Amino acid sequence: MTCSAFLCRSCLVFAFLLSAGSGECQSAAGALGQFEDHGDLGTVLHPGSASFDAANGSYTISGSGENMWATADSFHFVWKKFSGDVSITADLAFPTKTGNPHKKAVLMVRQSLDADSPYVDAALHVVGLTSLQSREQKGGPTHEVGIDGEGATRLRLEKRGSDFYMYVARPGEELHLGGGSMRLELKEPFYIGLGVCAHDKDVVETAVFSNVSIGAPAKGKLKVYSTLETISVSSTDRRVVAVFNERIEEPSWTADGTGLVFKKGKQMEQIPATGGKAEPAPSAHYQKPIKGDIASPDGQRVALLSDEGKKPRDVTLSMKTVSDGQTKVLAKLLGGDGTLGHSPWSPDGKRLVFVSYQMVPQE
Repeated sequence: MTCSAFLCRSCLVFAFLLSAGSGECQSAAGALGQFEDHGDLGTVLHPGSASFDAANGSYTISGSGENMWATADSFHFVWKKFSGDVSITADLAFPTKTGNPHKKAVLMVRQSLDADSPYVDAALHVVGLTSLQSREQKGGPTHEVGIDGEGATRLRLEKRGSDFYMYVARPGEELHLGGGSMRLELKEPFYIGLGVCAHDKDVVETAVFSNVSIGAPAKGKLKVYSTLETISVSSTDRRVVAVFNERIEEPSWTADGTGLVFKKGKQMEQIPATGGKAEPAPSAHYQKPIKGDIASPDGQRVALLSDEGKKPRDVTLSMKTVSDGQTKVLAKLLGGDGTLGHSPWSPDGKRLVFVSYQMVPQE
């Protein structure tokens, strides 16, 4: 069942009736702190709930739902309507670590309360994984950027125009850019809020959101940040390898596929493909980037980068199949002539490495 605004309010009333006797859920609009309302979205077998503790400013949200992925979502959402650029920040915690390892708590910006609505969220899985996820079109597929933030307990999701950024912080850390970005055009007003998905249709799971703040993104002079990313050409899911507060360019794979080489200033550096510490690279690894299309190791596919230029600008990273000429868009991002290097294809031809740029105020 797709949850429209009317059905969402029906779910709200139902959840309130179920919990009124126990006092576990303050369901009435106006009892949810900064938010307007809440309800189950998508198909859920067990109603969720939400409460706000005014004494400590925390939100306790319980939700069922099979997943928030693919072409439709099922979860519990606490929301308010908003317009313009916005930043939402919160500490996220799971009272219990049991259940599906991918049960998740999210900060979300969403076009509508339909299950298949376009959206962007910053997600924390109970196992500690963090990701920036989005659905660009109503009923379309969901994609993600896997963020280097394992163990994070505080997240921020920022909307700047049509660009969305995720910030992460582990205990004792300041929030910092997680790397990567998603692009989504939304009509105003949209919905912003907190969500919980059990990742299991047969149970209800709980997350607590504290120190929640909603407001305009930070202002200041914009600075270029660079993110070294890999992308699966089959799923188009992206993974952040490292983030730099300066420009890097011309990324390539090492011959054995275990490392990545890139240019930072006048120096070539190398980093494990799984992430880690960057170190100076042997000069033998460096080859000047090829201008134009770059064929995969088996010659069956070609990597394409549109609108290349020296300055960061909107580019599209695509892949063309040689046999039939069909083109598949892999990612839309800020890029330039340093986005791809001499050997962006992994040796097995399953992944590409590239540099994306983010224009955000200096931290």
